[in-house]
Amino acid sequence: MKETENQNGKPKPAVHLFEYEDGPWPCSVSIVPHLHDVAEAVADYIARISEESIKARGYFSIVLSGGSLVKALSALVKEPHASKLNWSKWFVFWADERMVPISHADSNYNDAKHEFLSKVPIPDDNLVTIDDWDVCSAAANGYEARLKEMVKRKILHTTNVNHHKFPRFDLVLLGIGPDGHVASLFPNSLQLAETKKWVVPITKSPKPPSRRISLSLPCINGAAHVAIVVVGSSKAEVLQRVFERPALPGALPAQLVRPRHGELAWFVDKQAAGRLSIEHYNDPKKFPFLDWSSLKEAKESTGNQI
Repeated sequence: MKETENQNGKPKPAVHLFEYEDGPWPCSVSIVPHLHDVAEAVADYIARISEESIKARGYFSIVLSGGSLVKALSALVKEPHASKLNWSKWFVFWADERMVPISHADSNYNDAKHEFLSKVPIPDDNLVTIDDWDVCSAAANGYEARLKEMVKRKILHTTNVNHHKFPRFDLVLLGIGPDGHVASLFPNSLQLAETKKWVVPITKSPKPPSRRISLSLPCINGAAHVAIVVVGSSKAEVLQRVFERPALPGALPAQLVRPRHGELAWFVDKQAAGRLSIEHYNDPKKFPFLDWSSLKEAKESTGNQI
């Protein structure tokens, strides 16, 4: 918290580092039985947005994260998607990266390469990776410069988030950590409160490796689509906290992922959804912060969604 002075020299009320969001939380949630069902649902979702984006602008910009998320991309390398997607028009970015060479086992790029990128014909020039892993601030500034170069080339467009310009990715794919972190934005960190920078350096990550860079929260929230993939019983507790227990801003970064002019979709397997009180989600008295206007539509599209 910090205090400022008004024109009369009197202190203004303390301002919280993290933005408070008003109103319900609009999103759609797909709950399916197993990881391979999640992979198929995510693949269908990505394929649809890819086709729409390429048709509208000539390119598709997708942002990947690390961890188990890339395993959910397995269905994209199989038919019917593998031969139908226009891979040459894809541009791939990263929501966060560890400060290690991209060939290192800890590199998010390296994970994506082995699980996904090596199996599809996306041109190497379309993979926008970090090129400095010695100094966090230099790596963050360098990656932001690469994003701005993509704006100049009209691969990316921009949008306004809280009166500042940020890139408008077609799709940002995120996982969620057991503490509720997304990308490398950890609970109550100063980086989570960033409002102007596109990319932030992290020098003391609570999860090793400690040195990283990450897209800022408004950079993520500037996307046209954000999808969060959650699988496994180990994520059941944090998913329940994110969906059902409103926290102070900053305590659960995943609760702050709210695209300002876009769509938010969750893809969850039944193990991760094991603690959710789904049967009560239409009760505004119990869950006034959830907007389930898409609930009926999702049910009609597939019996495995809510």
